[in-house]
Amino acid sequence: MSGLLLVSYVALWVLVAVMAVLLLLLYRHFGMMSLGTLEGVQRDGLPVGSIAPSISGITADGVDRGWEPKTGRYQLLLFAAPDCEPCATVMPEVNRLARTREAGIDVAAIVPGPKSEAVRMVNRYASPFETLAEDGSGAFGRFRVRVTPFGFVIGPDGRVLAKGLCGDIGRLGNLLHAAGLKDAATHLQSQAHPLTLVTSGSNGANGVAASRS
Repeated sequence: MSGLLLVSYVALWVLVAVMAVLLLLLYRHFGMMSLGTLEGVQRDGLPVGSIAPSISGITADGVDRGWEPKTGRYQLLLFAAPDCEPCATVMPEVNRLARTREAGIDVAAIVPGPKSEAVRMVNRYASPFETLAEDGSGAFGRFRVRVTPFGFVIGPDGRVLAKGLCGDIGRLGNLLHAAGLKDAATHLQSQAHPLTLVTSGSNGANGVAASRS
């Protein structure tokens, strides 16, 4: 009888262990599903309040260039891509923001891939600000970005003031508002151009998943 009880006891603990493993796998499955949703992607990026790291890249002209926070200046660092459809919606507004002196914010863009991607980005949007290709430097990873367009507003002290997806003028305005740049956000909204609706067939919650070279 004692032998039967021992076997039953061991079998019970084996069953408990199996159930625990299955439960962990179930939590992981739903966790991965959550990370793929719009809300999950919105939580990507360096935490608000953290120091923005310096990153390196290459310009469309083939010049090795770095980006780093500027003391005393607000900056918008936009992670984008030439084939990202939401980027096509918001880039004209980002260009206009960069040209608006009253906005008081410097803009730079980072694209995944080699120099050729920076060339494509510049040719497509002719942005008045610096565009760098990641070119294997790990910039997307350092800022924990998976999907484009994803923006960070960096404060004069080099800290992240706000972050998030910004695939249209509303999200871009919300990003500026969250960083405390209400005048820039209001000016952006007041000068908004009519938006062209784009049917998105992209992979990702609000754009395209960033592929690294």
